[in-house]
Amino acid sequence: MERIVESEVSMKILSFGSLNIDYVYKVPHFVKKGETLSAEELNVYTGGKGLNQSIALARSGAEVHHVGAVGADGGMLLDVLKASGVHIEGTKSLSGASGHAVIQVDQNGQNNIIICGGANDSVSKEMIDEAVKEVEEGDIVLLQNEISNVGYAAETAKKAGAKVALNPSPINENLKTIPMNLVDYFILNEIEGKEISGAESEEPEEIMEKLKTKYP
Repeated sequence: MERIVESEVSMKILSFGSLNIDYVYKVPHFVKKGETLSAEELNVYTGGKGLNQSIALARSGAEVHHVGAVGADGGMLLDVLKASGVHIEGTKSLSGASGHAVIQVDQNGQNNIIICGGANDSVSKEMIDEAVKEVEEGDIVLLQNEISNVGYAAETAKKAGAKVALNPSPINENLKTIPMNLVDYFILNEIEGKEISGAESEEPEEIMEKLKTKYP
């Protein structure tokens, strides 16, 4: 008797997103204007919303290809992606610094953060074109708003037949360059939902109704 084998549907995720080195300083209080303050402790972590999303997906069993950029100091970022099972052939190593954050954490656990885009601001249209060549029908392109040319990535991915998922964070002027009508999946919280839907409150039900109307 001939054995019938069902073919599995193969789908991959191209995650376009930021890669940051986080410098976290434990301080007795936030530094004041004109003050020089000695930190009690320094910890260095890998971060960036793009990196976090890629790692979460890969650890959940998805096939994830990260598309982004690191600087000359970005070896630790590439290492943690690889260790988590993320494919990094679409991540470029550039001259200069990686994206990074300087974070103060005071004795009450409150924080303030300075972010520098670094290599995240150098994700070019050429890099996006090269990565999207690997898109097949049914693949998902996952985007977030901490790299350059996000709108172009959405347009290019959609033309290639991918579904587009967007985490519209952080909320800033760059969101206006992203064609929201091309998005199949939004990953957002109440603040982001209120901003892009035009809702008058942060109530989830109102946000979802407004989103369905605005982006059917």
